[in-house]
Amino acid sequence: MTTPVRTVPVTPQRADRRLDTAWLAGVCAGLAAHLGWPTLVLRVGFVLLTASMGIGVLVYLVLWLALPLAAEAPRAPGLDAAGRRGLRTVQGPARVPADLGVMSAVALLGAGLLWLVQSAGVGLPQGVLWPGLAGTVGLMLIWWQADHISNRSIRRQTGARQWFAPLIAHWSRIVRILLGLAGLGTGIALVVVQLPAMSETARTLLVLGLVVVTLLLAAAPWFIRVRRSLTAAREEKMLADARADMAAHLHDSVLQTLALIQRQASDPKAVTSLARRQERELRTWLYGETTDAASVKAALVAAAAEVEDDHGVDVEIVVVGDRDLDPELKSLVQAAREAMTNAARHAGVAKIDVYAEVDERLVEVFVRDRGRGFVLEEVPADRMGIRGSIIERLRRAGGNATIRSVPEQGTEVRLEMKR
Repeated sequence: MTTPVRTVPVTPQRADRRLDTAWLAGVCAGLAAHLGWPTLVLRVGFVLLTASMGIGVLVYLVLWLALPLAAEAPRAPGLDAAGRRGLRTVQGPARVPADLGVMSAVALLGAGLLWLVQSAGVGLPQGVLWPGLAGTVGLMLIWWQADHISNRSIRRQTGARQWFAPLIAHWSRIVRILLGLAGLGTGIALVVVQLPAMSETARTLLVLGLVVVTLLLAAAPWFIRVRRSLTAAREEKMLADARADMAAHLHDSVLQTLALIQRQASDPKAVTSLARRQERELRTWLYGETTDAASVKAALVAAAAEVEDDHGVDVEIVVVGDRDLDPELKSLVQAAREAMTNAARHAGVAKIDVYAEVDERLVEVFVRDRGRGFVLEEVPADRMGIRGSIIERLRRAGGNATIRSVPEQGTEVRLEMKR
């Protein structure tokens, strides 16, 4: 009996530009990878179209604007983390050197075809050809510069500097941009020289229109590049925040439960109860079937009760005022629960005091103990309880956490969320 073979549908990949194998902008390399064709065939095709009334150049420039740069292949989060800490060498994408022989042959083919077409009188008029060549060279030089500025140099800037500072960060970039503008200016000058007789007002308006359109064309790829880079940065930040939230939740729930299980390993019933409760909490968190309290006061009281049940300490809680629980205030409650858990585990006290004030403009929660205390600066960087589950979690939600602790005198954690 033959086992049927299941085929997995392949999702078509979006066309992009590949600078690692590019001669100019990577349009042909990207289209070849997308279509599965030889790159040289597409390059020769564009040359043939260019020799015919310049259509190839127009199509190439439109695709240069329309196609995004190829994204770097994603790497495992562990490799990225090791690279950031200097534990692993981070290598950028390798650029394949162009074959100068093939490039020269294609360029000579294009020049020969252009000369042949123009000599036969079926090409572009001279009054269009030379301004078009000068303007195209200028545009390509400016656009090429925009492609070869790294995303990192864009993201290092803030505000309006993101749009201009990377372009003038090095003298070579300024020179290339000026040469490109010179090419565009030459093209405009050649057009103006050939203008028919007209009034000075009409000529001035026409020249201004040409200059504005040319500058917009020159700046178009740079604005597109910065916009895409900022969008990608926002998406990366959202992903990083989601990972941080997941790490904080796992620390607050799963890891805490595992620590309790280790302490109560001799009591099978307690271990089973803890495991079942943690399973319910994890399923609720993963699949969104939440049964959380609907108000800040109820959520804080429930969190205090959980800490009392888990660690056998008294949590005296006083809440003044109340309001509905939204996602930001839920993060505050989770940070308060982690502060209570830390006090129960490490302070060595039998009682923890929690005081909260809730109104429409400000929500504050104070978690105090009179226990061992600690020095915040001496807490190892890999300990998630304070930095990840309290400080960073509240910061991402728009709040602020302040921790005061004195060895052998106790700790106070102040959490606030302005509305």
